[in-house]
Amino acid sequence: MSASTRPTVLVTEPIDSTGIERLRLFADVLVPEAPDEVSITRVAARLDAMLVRVAPITARVIRAATKLRHIQKHGVGIDSIDVNHATSRRIPVSFTPEANFNAVAEHSVAAALTAFKRLPTQDGIVRANQWRPEMSAPVHELAGRTVGVVGGGRIGRQVARTFVHGFGMRALVFDPYLTSADLVGEDVELVSELATLLGQADIVSLHVPLTESTRHLIDAPALAAMRSTAILVNTCRGLVVDEAALAEALRNGYIAGAAIDVFEHEPPFDSPLHDSPNIIMSPHFAGVTVESSRRMALHSAEEIQRVLTGQTPRWCINPEVLEPPA
Repeated sequence: MSASTRPTVLVTEPIDSTGIERLRLFADVLVPEAPDEVSITRVAARLDAMLVRVAPITARVIRAATKLRHIQKHGVGIDSIDVNHATSRRIPVSFTPEANFNAVAEHSVAAALTAFKRLPTQDGIVRANQWRPEMSAPVHELAGRTVGVVGGGRIGRQVARTFVHGFGMRALVFDPYLTSADLVGEDVELVSELATLLGQADIVSLHVPLTESTRHLIDAPALAAMRSTAILVNTCRGLVVDEAALAEALRNGYIAGAAIDVFEHEPPFDSPLHDSPNIIMSPHFAGVTVESSRRMALHSAEEIQRVLTGQTPRWCINPEVLEPPA
């Protein structure tokens, strides 16, 4: 491929060098001045593909990208991309579902264990030169208890398997898009109502995409349906949880604790969760490991190459654009 015919790929934010190296084998790589709408729109007309982490790929950006052939998400959450507008332009949008699911699952389990075992409280006691008598809150075992997984995709199933086979727990899954046949051999129980799961689970772990139906899925009534001894874990999207309602539930002891990796507004400097008791927080880092970062970058580059060379993408989220126009 000559320099004059090489496609141009915009990489909106830094990614692992293996991905950049792979992209440069077949394309010119462009980096915007800033990962914002104005800067991306300014160079959009030059682009054949975009590789996006969290930068806003709005309808305005897509309209300006007159020769755009592919939008690639570095990760799985596509809420910063106007997929509907891309679909109207027949532009495939892909993500990397097999790159970081293990990292997120591991983080979810670790965070759940940390909150359930009250490890930050125990750490604080020792650092304050105190000892066992100050550990007034009870600590329980997981064996025989119930984990509730909301969202039965790759991550949710991995979390459920870990708790079932690693700790002897019972697992409930709520996912309106699954049937019992989808979970054969998974050692989990599919429930048809979210309230059923919330009322029985000792740990509730969230693994759903952000859509209109999942926005504030965990609100005040949902939190009220949970057990007072239960832990809430959110490693999917911040807007799935009503933070004000969660802060109130923690302050009033409606639930025992929470482990939160994602927030309604990021960075969450004004989040009501900052002053909440019995919560551990992390900076939207569940899916970020050395291994997953490398896989996300490489899978993204490979997917872009497939599309730009006329092949079918592996992980397209709007596959209707791949069909011939009616």
